[in-house]
Order: sequence, then C-alpha cells, then structure tokens
Amino acid sequence: MKRLTIIAVLFCAITAQGQFAISKGQESRDMDHERLSAATYIGTYDDQTLWVSATRRGWGLESANADMDRVLAVEVHYPHTELLAATHADDTVTLLLADRSESKRTDVALARHYADGTLRVDTVVTFAHAKKDRCLLWGAVSPSGNHIGLCAVVEYTERQAYSAVMYLFTAGGDLVFRREFALGTMDQLAVTDDGRMATLGMEQEGNVLHLIFNYADINHAETAEATVKCEQPRDMRIVNVVGNHLVAIGTVEGSGFRGAELYCGGDLALSYNLDSAKLEGFSIRPFMNEDINIFYNKPTKKVQRDPLAEHVTPLTTVAMPYGGVMATGRNFEKLSTADNGTEEHSFSRVGIHLVAVDTNGSFLWVRNLRRNDFQKGDAELLTLGLAAMGDTLLAIKSEHRKYPASYEIGKAAKQLKMGDKSNLVLYTVTADGTVEKNILEAKTKHSFLRLTPQCDIITVRGSRLRDIKLSRLQ
Repeated sequence: MKRLTIIAVLFCAITAQGQFAISKGQESRDMDHERLSAATYIGTYDDQTLWVSATRRGWGLESANADMDRVLAVEVHYPHTELLAATHADDTVTLLLADRSESKRTDVALARHYADGTLRVDTVVTFAHAKKDRCLLWGAVSPSGNHIGLCAVVEYTERQAYSAVMYLFTAGGDLVFRREFALGTMDQLAVTDDGRMATLGMEQEGNVLHLIFNYADINHAETAEATVKCEQPRDMRIVNVVGNHLVAIGTVEGSGFRGAELYCGGDLALSYNLDSAKLEGFSIRPFMNEDINIFYNKPTKKVQRDPLAEHVTPLTTVAMPYGGVMATGRNFEKLSTADNGTEEHSFSRVGIHLVAVDTNGSFLWVRNLRRNDFQKGDAELLTLGLAAMGDTLLAIKSEHRKYPASYEIGKAAKQLKMGDKSNLVLYTVTADGTVEKNILEAKTKHSFLRLTPQCDIITVRGSRLRDIKLSRLQ
C-alpha cells in the first residue's frame, strides 16, 4: 500500500513552541483498534511500532508500519499469566511474565522473541509459598528500554515474616544483579538506564505519613525512611529519576471535610536523593478556585465554597528533563437503565489538570485544560496523550469542534460524544508554563487513540486506524 503523505505546517505567532509539521499515513483495518487501545507499547524497530496485548492463549506481539499495516504477528502461548513489563533491544522483544497457576508457587518467566522468528520462554525465578501466603510482584522498564526490573515481596502468613528481593535484567533477558532488601511497604518501582532500581512505599498514621525508599544497584542495596505531616496521599506515582533525584507526583485527600476520603484537596510532589538517602523536597499545593471550576466544568469566574473535588484520578504521566508532569481529571462512570430494562454504561472525563514538578520536588507550574467528554459502552476513546519534545510538554486529544482555536478556559466546555466529528488538538507547554494550542486537524471523523513517546499519533475512525507523525520544524 502506498503511503499518502500530507504535510501541514502550523505557524504559531512568535511563540517559544515554534512550528510543527504533521505527516498522515493511510487508513488501515489491518490492526484491531480495540486491542491496540489496551495494548502495552514496547518501542520501535525498523520504523515499526511494537505492541503486546492479551489473547485467549497468552500474549500477542504485533508491529505496525507507518500506514498501520501489521508487519509482525506472533503469539506467546502462555495462558493465565500476568504481564509485568515488556521491552526490546536490537532484534529481541522481551516479556516479563508472572505465572500464578500453581497454588503453592509463583513462577516468573522471560519470553524472548528474536528477529529470526525464534521464541524462547524460560522460568527465571520461582517463589515457593503456602496457599495462604501472598506473592506481590512489580515490574518496570528503564526509559530507554535497555533494562527491565523485577521486585518481589513474599508475605508468609503463618510465620509472620516476609522476603523481599530485586532483580535487574538487560533488555535481552540476561541477569545483571539480584539484591535482597528490608521492606516496610512498597507501592511503586522505577528502573534507570544506568542500572539502578528504586521503590517508593507509603504508610499513613493519622496525619503522619511515613515514606519508605529502597534503592539497589550492582554494588549494594539500602532502605531509608522519611516522615512528614500531611493528609492521606492518593495515586502517588514515580514519574522520573533525574540524576540522583527520584521525583513523584500525586494528590491528597481533602482536610477536615466530611467523607474526605472520597475527595481530593490538592496536589503533592516529592524529591528523594538516592545518593544521600534523604528526602530533599516535599510540597503540597491545595486546589485553587480555577482548578475546581475546571474539574466541574464551570466558568472560571464562579467562586467555589469548598476547594475539593470528587472522582479525581490520574490520566497519565510523562518524564521531563526538568522532572515530570502528571495529568489528572474527574473520571467517572454512569449507569442507567433503559425502558426495556437493559443497563447502559457511560464513561465521562471532565477537566484536565496538568502539574509539573522539578527535581527538587517543587511545583514548576500548574495549568488547566477544558474537557467535557463522554463515551457509551467503554472508554477507549477517552484518552489523553502526553509526550516530551525536549523540555516542551505535548498534550494531544480530541476536542469539540466548536471549542476556541486558541487556549481559552474561561467558559464551560461543550459536551463531546466520542466518535462524533471533532478537532484533533495539540497543546504545548514550555518549561516556564507558556501554553499554546494548535488544531492539527479540524472537523475530522478520526478520534485520538494513542500517542507514543516518539510522538506518533494514532487515530481511529470506526475500525480504521491511522498514524500521524508529528515533528518540530527548526
């Protein structure tokens, strides 16, 4: 199939963001859009995007070219397993899988697919335990994909003991190191390109928060704890490791409010120094009036009595050279009953709240975007794409075609039913918080589906997929 290329140059009037070009590929039905919406992105190889998704008999590896035609289709027959992480290096795709089919043991396997078509599956770790015990597993991939990490905690119920161990593998599946460590609690795992592993755990006691950090490299492992006063954190995520600084962003519950556990009251950020084993920064930013109005799709002039919002959950995160960014919004599901008695599900996404944090754990900027979108039946089109282009944040989504062409948030947003004609929109935010809005495609039948770290935009129209390559003009 020939590739249809259309170049659109978007001129921004004297802005720091500059000019962008888009190159549109052909539409294709070769890839299944429902599988792709839930697939894990692995990377690129020979100008193809690599994906892994669940199948009835295990896991499917697929690759797509610039016209969204399937080039590779391989199935790893390993049913009833859990995908912990996936990466690739040169001509090898590596999957880290957990097998819990046996009641008294948990196996961790590496499945490797080579360019010559060879598929190899090896059990690399086995954790023996009783039926009542728990085996908790975390997997993570370094930013470049060159390392894959595994963290395992086995809780022995009757013995009232536990074991905790970290494993680091190369992208090709070779073991780099194994380290045991002392663990109080754990929620998040991060792996760096230079072969370090770090975890973050949290324990709340009243208004006191205990932060537990574990760190391991090829030479040693250590555990440290920091204590701060704050409300209960929610949805805390490691967004980046910059040099020796681990950066995490989340939200906190509302303070002094009835049923506060259902509400968010602000943003939280922290920075931990892996070298000195010290908490270098911890910041809380209460929601402002504008934030609440964006979450509830109200005009920004409206004065809110309570600076709290319910149903606020993360949308996505992205690592930035200066630290990281998290996007949150009000995300909820509605259930209604039709006249014939059938239940109808509708998924809503209201407001986009962008929070940027630097390596010291301080808030660099906070920006809000309007959103009032819903989809019936499922939520595959209710996505937001974040990516970094240098130190500029890119945010891409489908938007109501009657939205303003420039960045304006004063008025409430019109409701968009996903799948209807819409604008494909790019927002750019520079390191100093300057926002620009560009309409990449106006009144299109294509809806935004996925954004890769390489800034490939994947859209869908019915069952047809399309790839749009975004680049910045010098």
